[in-house]
Amino acid sequence: MRFFRPFSHRFFAGAALLGVFVVAAQIQNRALAQFSSAPENSSNPILKLPAPPSKKSGAVSQPFKAQSPIPQKMKGKSAPVVIAVSTSEPIPIPKLPLRFPGQKIVRVGLSTKGGAIAVYLPGGATLFDLNQPGLTLSPSRGAQLQFLFGAPRSFKRGAKVFRGPISVATPSGNFAGWQRIYIAVAGEPARVSSNNQSARYARPYRGDLEVFPQKMGEPVQRKGALSLVNVLPLEAYLKGVVPWEMSPDAPLEALKAQAICARTKTLDFVRGKRFSKGNFDICDYDACQGYPGTENEKLATSAAVEATKGLAIYQNGRPIDAVYSTNSGGVTASARDVWKGTTPISYLQSVPDFPADSPLAKLWQDGMTEAEWAQFCARDWPSYARPDGIAPTKYEARKYRWNQEISVPEASKAFVADGIARVTNIQILERAASGRIRRLRVSGFAPSKTPTQIEITPPQQLKIQELRIQELETPKSVDLEGDGKIRAMFSKRLGSTTALPSSLFTISPLTDASGQIIGWNLQGAGWGHGVGMCQRGAQNHAREGWDARKILNFYYRGVEIR
Repeated sequence: MRFFRPFSHRFFAGAALLGVFVVAAQIQNRALAQFSSAPENSSNPILKLPAPPSKKSGAVSQPFKAQSPIPQKMKGKSAPVVIAVSTSEPIPIPKLPLRFPGQKIVRVGLSTKGGAIAVYLPGGATLFDLNQPGLTLSPSRGAQLQFLFGAPRSFKRGAKVFRGPISVATPSGNFAGWQRIYIAVAGEPARVSSNNQSARYARPYRGDLEVFPQKMGEPVQRKGALSLVNVLPLEAYLKGVVPWEMSPDAPLEALKAQAICARTKTLDFVRGKRFSKGNFDICDYDACQGYPGTENEKLATSAAVEATKGLAIYQNGRPIDAVYSTNSGGVTASARDVWKGTTPISYLQSVPDFPADSPLAKLWQDGMTEAEWAQFCARDWPSYARPDGIAPTKYEARKYRWNQEISVPEASKAFVADGIARVTNIQILERAASGRIRRLRVSGFAPSKTPTQIEITPPQQLKIQELRIQELETPKSVDLEGDGKIRAMFSKRLGSTTALPSSLFTISPLTDASGQIIGWNLQGAGWGHGVGMCQRGAQNHAREGWDARKILNFYYRGVEIR
């Protein structure tokens, strides 16, 4: 659902301009009548638009474009009268249907893979163009639509001509001339896909959808010329997020803490308008929060969302950036430990996540040396982040303590684009108090080849064995800063399997029988950036009897939950 700013009441001089607004109001009524005259379906209440906005209720804050003349049939005239308007003031147009009254709405930018976007509508829907009032379409139940982008084309309906770059392919024909399509879904959730794939068995999504030309594409997540946005109530959205972010088998209080975190994070994204250029609030992948629609929803996670309805975490009256990670390894990180250039954030500080009687307590109190961090990463110390009693499997254990080896040839291949042909050393330059590596240096050599100049004067003869290429090795090093760059130092070129689970690790060389370095062993702790709530720790705290509020106040200091 789109949020509208109130219409600014102003006095306008001149009868001509006043007449424009009168005609514009007539256009609203005509568009409304045309939309409302569509075949009514008792299971689809969205077919009726609300009354046109009055001065009191406001208007869409969207300036009218002069290049789009308004055709309007006047009383007693059979031919349309075209009025060209040029003004920076917003022209009132019909509002969206009041789909979700009294609920906070979130706009989720869905990942696409390019090509045509397909939407399967088990319960049918009504389509209308937000930029062109009067352009509507009502697909039947079970219809699959395809949305394609191309050169602007025109579509005539009665006396009106609509023009736009989007075409809609339906079972009953193709309809061109669309600009920005709102899909008001009826009945069951719609299923969507892209890259010319069928949507019949694709992921289902609650709420409505929007399709419009791409304004904020990404190489991996949002390919293609069209954007696809899921418009739905915040609480319905969270029912899809929570089971993706935390196992439904977790204790209820941990799930409630996760629901509050996810709600807070969403509100922070909405407030920050990070994706305003793309005309949505939040993305659907891990850079924001994982959201696969309804396919993972479970009773336990939905109950956690409902039990915490409306609750969020605030500081100074604003929702906080409630980041969280899978496993802290026993110590959470501050925001400054992980993200380069971040100013200190009072509620995102490093928190020791182990019992007071743990052997780690004394080490932590006295400050830890590099040798002690090596012990920390190598041993399975007792802490709330350890997977005891939750899922003590090899996979879960790896999220607490992990080990990864990298050979000299692999490391060299990873840094060849940085000018290092042969890596000889990987060195930690700076480690934060939480153990996260802030700066790391990769050293080696960048070879350059220079031919030896030889002058041959006949009848002298030169054997080919005497021709040599002089090879010089120039020392070269690259410094990496920040959690993202350090964890991706190998995976950027060697593939995702070499990505480091966290930036909390130690490095030791691997040598052959002759003492020659053949690689490095990286021993680490934790899974993810480690800032904010530790999801594994939250589950263990819940098993000890902590409620959601106590869990959240432990990981986020100096906040208010309301």
